[in-house]
Amino acid sequence: MSFKNKDSSKEYIWGKRKNRKWIYIIVAIVVVVGAALGYIVFGLNLNDSSDSLFTTKTKSSQGLERRAIDGVYVPADQANIYPVAVMIENLVSSRPPSGLSKANLVYEALAEGGITRFMAVYAGQFVTMPEIGPVRSARSYYIDWALEYNALYTHVGGSPQAFADIREYSVFDLNQFYSSQYFWRDSERLAPHNLYTSGEKLAFALRDLEADETSDFDSWKFKDEVDVSDRPAEDKSIDIKFSSFNYDVGYKYNKEKNDYLRYQAGEIHIDKDESEIRAKNVAVQKVKTYLIDDNRLGMDTVGEGESIVFRDGLAITGHWEKESKTSRTIFYDDDGDEIEFNAGTTWVEVIPTDRDVEYN
Repeated sequence: MSFKNKDSSKEYIWGKRKNRKWIYIIVAIVVVVGAALGYIVFGLNLNDSSDSLFTTKTKSSQGLERRAIDGVYVPADQANIYPVAVMIENLVSSRPPSGLSKANLVYEALAEGGITRFMAVYAGQFVTMPEIGPVRSARSYYIDWALEYNALYTHVGGSPQAFADIREYSVFDLNQFYSSQYFWRDSERLAPHNLYTSGEKLAFALRDLEADETSDFDSWKFKDEVDVSDRPAEDKSIDIKFSSFNYDVGYKYNKEKNDYLRYQAGEIHIDKDESEIRAKNVAVQKVKTYLIDDNRLGMDTVGEGESIVFRDGLAITGHWEKESKTSRTIFYDDDGDEIEFNAGTTWVEVIPTDRDVEYN
């Protein structure tokens, strides 16, 4: 803002101009010293990407809130959209998947025969997603994770134990057996590996089943990105061997993006639309795993066990805790403090206690 002398013809007296000059100098010194003290005391750095008071207030003043599912800043009315959890197949002949790269959160665990299966959780603007799948059957331990969000659990069929849990815990359920209008079969693929849904159909399901607009679940703690200068310069990678080579999982850290590019069977893992699958955080959770019948696995998801959380190019060792089937799994570091995740997609890799994770 500029100021103009009302009487432009009036001449200044030199003594008054000189006094004003010293006033300006003193004010400038006060401003500089005050800014320096503010930086020292409060750690405010306008170029810093840490989760500071400045950042939080700025986002709040813009009407943005952290989305409960992944910590991304979004308009307040989108911060807790009702979540949908979809069972997605990972059999070699079913690849590539559809919609997996767009998930806010993904769980991967063994199903049977050394084959892993995904549960992708969507709680953002997923309505425009044209295809999600192939959709596969329910397992009881995946239901335990879906219950953490009270999500619409989307699947086709399931194990006897899964059906028992759906009844006992009143799971908000979307089974293709009884709700086929929200799914379709792709004629270019062989059954049963050809069942799909879409964001639009899932939105219709939420409407028709009279879901609440939001879900009530405990959110993890989230933080802002660390500055590029604070990220490790050396190559960082993660190697998880679920079973055979076809189900080997790898992640490679990207310093500039501060995320992890996912690999499967030695190749970059991509969606059907050729989108790369990336994660801001990778949480490895070790659980006791056992056979409950001749073919199907069981997992102790309630209790606690070892964990490693990969974030910012670092490996944070610690443990996980889950108090009940419906409570949220929380990850803690070795000091017992709850781990803060980066805002963005998290992959939770659930492995048996006898499997190792190699990383550098």
